[in-house]
Amino acid sequence: MEITYLSKLNDISKALLLASEHHANQRRKYDGSPYINHLIEVMSLLIKVGNIASTNLICAAILHDILEDTDIDPKVLEQEFNAEVFLLVKKLTDRKDLSLEQRRQEVIDKLKGNNGELKSIKLADICSNIANIPKDWTHERVTCYVDWLDEVSLLCKQENERLYEEYLLRKQVSLTARL
Repeated sequence: MEITYLSKLNDISKALLLASEHHANQRRKYDGSPYINHLIEVMSLLIKVGNIASTNLICAAILHDILEDTDIDPKVLEQEFNAEVFLLVKKLTDRKDLSLEQRRQEVIDKLKGNNGELKSIKLADICSNIANIPKDWTHERVTCYVDWLDEVSLLCKQENERLYEEYLLRKQVSLTARL
């Protein structure tokens, strides 16, 4: 029993270390805080709000932006983590060669055709994102972004009601603060 527990902690620790190393020089657009804070928040939301205990989901949540935002070789993820973690990270990765509109549509399409694990991570991600909209965004940009987040959240709602409710709460607080 203890070996399994230590193995799970080792995997989560490995994901945190890899993410902190590869995202080390990145900052959040919202406030300039270290980007790793976003990844830790997504992990924490999955655990505390979403009641997710799956090591694979927690690792994938920590690593969900690593392929799109860093120059890590995908083979590193394949070697360091199991196939489920790698596949979830790949599915959560935006293609930078697409326009913003195309990337957003691709996210919608992936969510429509995927299981709950992907949806739970995405809900935790957008909970973090809705609370950290950059202050310098125009009203039009915020409206467009929130409309898209609402569409994403509704696709994920049935998978994790608690994370969906957290999204709605954070949305209300975030938009009220902008007034």
